[in-house]
Amino acid sequence: MECLDANVVQDLMAGGLDPVAKTHAIQHLDGCGDCRDLLSALARDATRDAAASTLRDTEKWGPSIAMLETLGSNGGAGLAATMAPELDSATRPVRIRVANQVGTTLGKYTLVKRLGAGAMGVVYHAEDRELGRNVALKQLHRPDEALTDRLVREARSMAQVNHPNVVAVYDVGVAEGVTYIAMEMVTGDSLRAWQQVSRTVPEIVTAYVAAGRGLAAAHDAGIVHRDFKPDNVLVGHDGRIRVTDFGLAASRPDADRGEPRAERSASTTMSDVNLTTSGSVLGTPAYMAPEQFAGGNVDARTDQFNFCVALYEALYGQRPFEGKTFPELADHVCDGKVLPAPAGTRVSGGLRAIILRGLSIKPGDRFPTMDHLLVELGRDRARPWRRTSYVATALAVVLALGLGADWAVRDRVSMQIRQSFAVTAKQSDRAVRLLADQFDAISNLVYLFPIMRDVAGYHDEADFGLRDPALDAEELEKIHNQLVSADWSLARNFGGREHASILAVADYKARLLYTSAAPETWRTDLSTLPWVKAALDTGTGNTITLMRYHDPRLVATGLLGATPPPGLAMLFTRTLALGEARSQFLQILDAGNLLDQIRLDDTMLSLVSPDGTPVGDVPIELVSAAPALGQRSITLDGVTYEVQALPLTGFAGDRIGHIVMAKKMNSVLALFPGARIVFTIAMLLALGLALVTAILARRITGARAA
Repeated sequence: MECLDANVVQDLMAGGLDPVAKTHAIQHLDGCGDCRDLLSALARDATRDAAASTLRDTEKWGPSIAMLETLGSNGGAGLAATMAPELDSATRPVRIRVANQVGTTLGKYTLVKRLGAGAMGVVYHAEDRELGRNVALKQLHRPDEALTDRLVREARSMAQVNHPNVVAVYDVGVAEGVTYIAMEMVTGDSLRAWQQVSRTVPEIVTAYVAAGRGLAAAHDAGIVHRDFKPDNVLVGHDGRIRVTDFGLAASRPDADRGEPRAERSASTTMSDVNLTTSGSVLGTPAYMAPEQFAGGNVDARTDQFNFCVALYEALYGQRPFEGKTFPELADHVCDGKVLPAPAGTRVSGGLRAIILRGLSIKPGDRFPTMDHLLVELGRDRARPWRRTSYVATALAVVLALGLGADWAVRDRVSMQIRQSFAVTAKQSDRAVRLLADQFDAISNLVYLFPIMRDVAGYHDEADFGLRDPALDAEELEKIHNQLVSADWSLARNFGGREHASILAVADYKARLLYTSAAPETWRTDLSTLPWVKAALDTGTGNTITLMRYHDPRLVATGLLGATPPPGLAMLFTRTLALGEARSQFLQILDAGNLLDQIRLDDTMLSLVSPDGTPVGDVPIELVSAAPALGQRSITLDGVTYEVQALPLTGFAGDRIGHIVMAKKMNSVLALFPGARIVFTIAMLLALGLALVTAILARRITGARAA
């Protein structure tokens, strides 16, 4: 176990160690002569001064207030056994027991509760009777006129410092021979206790930067702390860091005052490593700067050195300078022999470089002010945030470029699709008109056949009572047989569409007399087809109709034969009137033929009948969602399509159905389904992250002591 440091010794003497730590300390003292010498010397000096002061004040405080007691008088072998054995009974160290002063008054303060004690004094929770507020009242162990004057001056200066990271000093004075300082009451723990719990590097640096702001505020007021260490920093339960005990470290005369470091006696022992060292040297040795060891000028840069020692210790778990004796520690500090970083440290090289500059031997090599050190620490703390901001910004830019390129490509592709749709629309009108013209030409040709004139001129004479109905039936069958035996190849192959259409003939009563799909089928009633009946009633004209092959009305007529094909049928009908006579010629085309004539590129096409039945290669979901007017972007299974619907019109401009056009929107971000949305959300998140981290970095680097 390594030797006890100054803080452990201080707590041991003040009774502030917990039972476990006290047991370990006593066990160490049993086997370590250097530490026993240290404790013996400290106890001897402290008890002599306190005893003399107490004896002088016996008349004032009464004999019950202070009692002298030999450390080993209780017969125990513990702590008494660790003292220097050569001390005789006259000089044996004694311990001062100060009576509990809770309930007593000191000036305008009433002592409520004893909070703790240190080498310099006792701290009480007190109540300010005049202002009705709670304060921490620190009263010094021993009166010293020079020390009291200095403390009064410095405390008054500190009272002018109003900063959230500095414990406020409310009052300082002397009452009944006791020097006291009234300070802000802080509920919490010391920074040393706080950092003994596992903390991350950013947490530690953040806490010390807050403490550094308190130091910088004091420096702005012309005050130097001279004894900065984690024990003199409080971490409140509210999380706020406060620096305390500015300039309140005690000092005592020493014969070695002003002696150069190189001429110190080699026989100086560990006992020289006092809580507050000799002469003009103020501060705890483990945290002292070279100029404090050498008795040189002490200024704000000295506090900077103390601060960096404490920060180094918090980050690495060890102090930067090794030394078991005062001279050894002084030599290492004054020579700048900083220990190497332990293996596996979490501290970055940049942060270590900042701390090492603050630990420079010469004050001029350190940072000019505490503010400069804090800015550098802030930059180091802000580096991860700044780096994150840069990366997030770069990512947002890349995503924005991708979205911008995608937008431009989509705009260009959308324009190309609109042009393609416009051309396809013209082509569809042209194709329908071509089919209509071809049908008109075919029907004109067919009506030149003598048999078609027989059909047009036939009437059932039995309807007028002129003939037996059986004779009418024979005559009608004769016409049917002539239609079956007629050569329809010229009409069927018109326009080069061999066997591409079905031809049919009906008489004035809409009775089917012939269909090329099933020549044996005849005398079925075509008047169940609305447009056929309407044409017969009108007596003349051409019509175009879209109907699915499997429509029950169409199947019942027998026009399509026994097995209708799938899809849509495009039915052309020509009605001819010769006087009162009527006849009809029908041509049935597969609607797919029309799509073949319309298609010009890779645009997907579908024909849709009035009842909503589609045929073509456009997905049914797009057909259902196609707008009646204009072009629309529709996403299906992660793929975006441009979709448009156009009406199809017949001979008289009446709407017979519509055609749906669809085309994929190929773009930069056609990587996976929903890529555009993902990229947009990612860009917004990246921008938000960049903004937040930039603000955090700016706050950290821009922070300054108020």
